[in-house]
Amino acid sequence: MILKRSKYFASLTTKPSDNYLFFAILPFIILTACNGIEKETYVKVAESYHEASFVGSASCIECHKQEYDLWQNSHHDEAMKIADSTTILADFNNTTFTHKGVKNSFFIKEGDYYVNTQGKDGKYADYKIVYTFGYTPLQQYIVQFPNGKYNCLLTAWDTVEEKWFHLQPDYDLDADEWINWSGGSQRWNTMCADCHSTNLQKNYDEPTDLFNTTFSEINVACEACHGPSSAHVSYFKEQEENESNGILPPEMYMGSSASPKELVDKCARCHSRRGNLTPYFDYTGDFMDHYYPRMLEEPLYELDGQIRDEVYVYTSFIQSKMYEEGVSCKDCHDVHSLKLKKEGNDLCITCHVPDKYNTPEHHYHAMNTEAALCINCHMDGKLYMVNDYRRDHSFRIPRPDQSLKYGTPNACNKCHTDKSVNWASDFIVDKYGPERADHFSDHLLKGYTDDHQEFKKVFSNKKYPEIARATAIGLYANSPISYKEMMDLTRYLNDSSVFVRNQTIRALENIGSADFAPQVTPLLKDSVRAVRISAAHFFNFVDKSSVEFSEEFKKANEEYLTELKVNSDLPAGLHQLGVYQQNLGDSDKAIEYFEKAVAEDSYNNRSRMNLALIYFQKGRVEESEATYLKVIEQEPDYSYSYYMLGLLYNETNQRDKALDYLAAACSREPANPNAYYNYALMLQQNNKNKEADDVIETALKTFPYDERILYIKLLNEINSNQLIRAKSTCGKLLQINPNNPDYIQIMQRLQQGS
Repeated sequence: MILKRSKYFASLTTKPSDNYLFFAILPFIILTACNGIEKETYVKVAESYHEASFVGSASCIECHKQEYDLWQNSHHDEAMKIADSTTILADFNNTTFTHKGVKNSFFIKEGDYYVNTQGKDGKYADYKIVYTFGYTPLQQYIVQFPNGKYNCLLTAWDTVEEKWFHLQPDYDLDADEWINWSGGSQRWNTMCADCHSTNLQKNYDEPTDLFNTTFSEINVACEACHGPSSAHVSYFKEQEENESNGILPPEMYMGSSASPKELVDKCARCHSRRGNLTPYFDYTGDFMDHYYPRMLEEPLYELDGQIRDEVYVYTSFIQSKMYEEGVSCKDCHDVHSLKLKKEGNDLCITCHVPDKYNTPEHHYHAMNTEAALCINCHMDGKLYMVNDYRRDHSFRIPRPDQSLKYGTPNACNKCHTDKSVNWASDFIVDKYGPERADHFSDHLLKGYTDDHQEFKKVFSNKKYPEIARATAIGLYANSPISYKEMMDLTRYLNDSSVFVRNQTIRALENIGSADFAPQVTPLLKDSVRAVRISAAHFFNFVDKSSVEFSEEFKKANEEYLTELKVNSDLPAGLHQLGVYQQNLGDSDKAIEYFEKAVAEDSYNNRSRMNLALIYFQKGRVEESEATYLKVIEQEPDYSYSYYMLGLLYNETNQRDKALDYLAAACSREPANPNAYYNYALMLQQNNKNKEADDVIETALKTFPYDERILYIKLLNEINSNQLIRAKSTCGKLLQINPNNPDYIQIMQRLQQGS
């Protein structure tokens, strides 16, 4: 996976109650039952893969030669190899490739393969290639570094066009940048290894920055999908005796009896954009006992849930009707060779009536052409890693009408580049009628732009995909909502979907009120680890006084701390460790982690923002100011750095600067209610009530239910003797917080005055 710089790299989550604390938060192979054993006739169960050890794919050949032969030379087989003359596909015969002024020279010396290129220190050196990574449509090459680290070159070999190319063609990369080839984003141990080898264990020690990464087999072999198989092999070596004793064959992971959804869940381990929760995958539990998938949000996805960044397949496929109807990976792909079972539309018409769909009357293209292929309308794709075209597996109907209104992409204009979106939308209406089938994306898009209640239509409808419902909950909670709406969200803590339960906890944490603690507490004992961790996270950052000494919290918190440790080789993981220590009140330890995160990634402005705050709190004002200014230098359009610097200048009695930076914060993204509030308040204090009123009205267009902004609006109206408007504003405040004694008293006085 290639990570890129993204807009608002410093993106933060803020708690409304606190202006200062910021934090962020496989492949498959199916084996049939050996020798057709009728399992129901047996009475005892042999040792399963849970207690077994890894024995290697060579142990499978004798009984499963056909499957083994299909697997050989597949993408799984070629996922990673020792670099030698039989595995390296690129031209190392004294060839060169120069990108953005950096020269890469490839050569062979004493039978080994080398590249001479610029290292992290900016100096050129020879680096030995130790492993190959993948084989088509591109092959990457891995170099060994000290401390057990292995990194992938960003110069890769195009196996189709047979040429060198760069995987980040649009960036001018500094030699020491995290996303450059010698930085952490290209570290095999961290970013790649878990899904390219069998029985991978990262074994990272954060205090010493050492890796002792191990694997049983270098590539994605049989046991990567089926789990450790020593018990399976032993059983069939003594099959006759085991049968006579009534012993069942041992259970296999991802066996032929797996249901379609179970199979997809198991493949998701590698075929998804996700974060790790555990040190290694031990073949127990479900997907979200070990991983947390990304939601359908920018910048990874388009606003309607189509793929944008490199997100792989899982969270696209589970959006589809095919998934809901019981279709799984193995219905289209051979489970061992991974190839499609049929070519072209022949694959689709295995299930879909050909006379209805595979005709010009349906697709309006000439038969037997590229344009008539089902996948080009319903599986639009994108190039990743420059030349790797991957298709969106949500199997959508093209929606140029959405493109027209919301700017989302559509398959029609992807091919008809000479035509307008209007043309595509009119064509669809003309050929298929004016009505479009209901789809969750209609409501997501309206929620972003028209009415946040549209998000509720998604998460409250169990007919929509779980991933879409969970995404909508997060978006809804990020929108301006009333206290009653917040409380209504708590019902989804009991939803049958693990995605929805988990995202509801995160949404409630983002709101930041301890009022939700009683409803979140039972989730500390949820059956799924990801949910338990999210519940522990909630209590750590909202209020743990009610659960701090309970056994359920202690256990869930240990799982949360394990997640933090597992991800400590990432700048984001170090950041989270810093946030945890910051929340505990250990500012020195927090500084240590944040400084490590910035040292690892010089563009890690999330950590810089937290560092600047702690520096200020410890009286290191000049360091704090310089750190905020560094964020502004790197991300001049990011609002929060201006906001925090405005607060700093206000605290140090530099009022003019404070007003300038708060004004700048209000004109940048993302919109920040705290910036509007503080700016309007300062304007009021400087007797600039008209300017303050303008700022308040602008803020309320985006944050109509923000209590503090409404409160200063109320004060402004009272001070300027606009009592009728003040009564209306006070009424809104009482709707939000009906038991607030100040609001009640003000309303009584306003009513008496009228």
